[in-house]
Amino acid sequence: MPLFALKSQSRRCALEDAGTDFQAARRSAQFRIGAKAIYFPAFPGTRYLPYQAVTRAVTRNTSLPLTGSCGKALPMTLLRLYYDGGEVYQDFLFEKRDEANRALDALLAARPDVPAERETRPQSAL
Repeated sequence: MPLFALKSQSRRCALEDAGTDFQAARRSAQFRIGAKAIYFPAFPGTRYLPYQAVTRAVTRNTSLPLTGSCGKALPMTLLRLYYDGGEVYQDFLFEKRDEANRALDALLAARPDVPAERETRPQSAL
């Protein structure tokens, strides 16, 4: 049981049984992928983005700089979920593309009508 109550990231949509979905959710990196929402750490406590609020989803290759401007970077995959009418978005960074695709698949299983774009280029740090 979380110390703080789970809060919805969306201003238009919230889950009535977020605690039950959170407990059944699978861990993927620092996130939890549930049947009705994706959960992520925030301050204070945990926030979630309900799939009902999502209007568009995109995965992209990106990188995370490790040492400033030396050129060393860690390849990552970005999952960007637009919600509340497409006005705002939430980014989720994954080290492996498979993890990002599992999160996107969970969203599409709950909401097959959401337009989604998957990254197909190979992952690289540049």
